Amino acid sequence: MWQGISNTYVAPHVTRIAVLVRQIKIGPAQNFEYLLIDEPTGETMVIDSGLEVDPIVAAAREESLEVKFAVATHHHLDHTATLWQLAQLLNARVVAHSSSPLTHDISVSDGEVLRIGKSRVKVLHTPGHTNDSICLFDGEHLFTGDTLLIGSCGRTGLEEGSPRRMHESLRLILELPPTTIVCPGHDYAEAKVRTLSEEMKWNPELSAASYEDFVRVHAERGRRNQ
Repeated sequence: MWQGISNTYVAPHVTRIAVLVRQIKIGPAQNFEYLLIDEPTGETMVIDSGLEVDPIVAAAREESLEVKFAVATHHHLDHTATLWQLAQLLNARVVAHSSSPLTHDISVSDGEVLRIGKSRVKVLHTPGHTNDSICLFDGEHLFTGDTLLIGSCGRTGLEEGSPRRMHESLRLILELPPTTIVCPGHDYAEAKVRTLSEEMKWNPELSAASYEDFVRVHAERGRRNQ
């Protein structure tokens, strides 16, 4: 359920633990950053902090949240420019993949779990856009950074980009339940979130049957966007 202009998505209570997700749009690159809140305790994870820090900090302080982690989905500046500033302001620890060039407090690898209150958030290593790209899965929501976007996926033509690894990462994501809610790192589509089953229907890069099909579709989209 979306609550008006507050950009707050309240998770359907599929599990017995109440999790609140707040999605906040930041900056000229139309980044989405997230507060993932364990409601019973108020312990919180911030996912990315790009070119502006004030909106996230204000939201956390307004709701008196205890921010435990500031997590980078990957090292690009539009996702991490203010991550350390945010961590210092909110007394949080910076988390990134073990291969990340970012300075960070906690290194994570594929399959590791971060705990906020009673909630568990699993790390998925999803290279392809960058070597250090990760997604975060709380059992209902998948926070995808620039790996999976609504209707497309992250670019693979930048430094560290790899179409082969991106295709493998998308295959990994497809192992999650079809009801998983995809929460992307950018506001590039009409929909702000979508279920994985909807993405399978409407996202040709995710639904590509083979690596060769993926490369063709990915290249066609790149040409259209030039």
